[in-house]
Amino acid sequence: MLGLVRRYRFAIITAAFLLGGLTLFSVNAGRDLESSWLGRLILEVIGPAQRAVTVVGDSIGDVWDRYFALVHAARQNEELKRQVAFYRQQQTDVEELKLSNLRLKKLLALKDTSSLPQVAAQVVGTDPTKQFRTVIIDKGQSEGVRSQMPVINSQGVVGRVIWASRNYAKVLLLVDPNAAMDVLVQRSRARGVVEGAGADSLRLKYVLHNDDVAAGDRLVATGADGVFPKGVLVGFVRAIKQEGKGVFQHIEVEPAVDFDRLEEVLVILQRRELDE
Repeated sequence: MLGLVRRYRFAIITAAFLLGGLTLFSVNAGRDLESSWLGRLILEVIGPAQRAVTVVGDSIGDVWDRYFALVHAARQNEELKRQVAFYRQQQTDVEELKLSNLRLKKLLALKDTSSLPQVAAQVVGTDPTKQFRTVIIDKGQSEGVRSQMPVINSQGVVGRVIWASRNYAKVLLLVDPNAAMDVLVQRSRARGVVEGAGADSLRLKYVLHNDDVAAGDRLVATGADGVFPKGVLVGFVRAIKQEGKGVFQHIEVEPAVDFDRLEEVLVILQRRELDE
């Protein structure tokens, strides 16, 4: 204990002196103490101390004010971030709605060009197994959708319905290897069969070597298969390969439909008589 007192004796003496001076100064505040040498001495001693206390107090007050200001600013910043995210999402939703309306307008315009009964549908799913190129649409038997009905969009042939429940249907896409349809070259009227080649591509088969086919030619449905109406766009000739002396040409076809961005379709409510 004595060692602690010796160690801090200067600080203790100074504090005691300041405390005594403050007490004496307070007790004699109403007297003429400032005119005496003792009053002036006490004032000289306690003045800097009080100034230091005031400065420290002001500094602490400033620190607290800044702390609360920072907390308030942080809260405002979080609120602004939430508002920005909200408005960005609203803008995204509005833009998505505009694009959806444009696609639907194209479908309606296509629908108006045909006298056949049709129903518009949204793509709501794909085959999770990836074994077949199929999609699920949100229209089924309750809307008149049946198996083998053709499916198109504003770009061209999409595929055909292969199964339907009350409210949904499964569509086999034209690019699936199990899909095929009769087509003709719009320019030269050469005929053949388009088959799915997977990976969003098609191949044109059974076109004779002397048939007039060129890269860029448009392929359209013949209507002979009883599924797709005549004249619907199917795709474009991408490349022609002459291999050996075979009877037929080997022709690669680019689909008219962008199957990676398939969202809205039209189901034509007719099918072949043998499926009734």
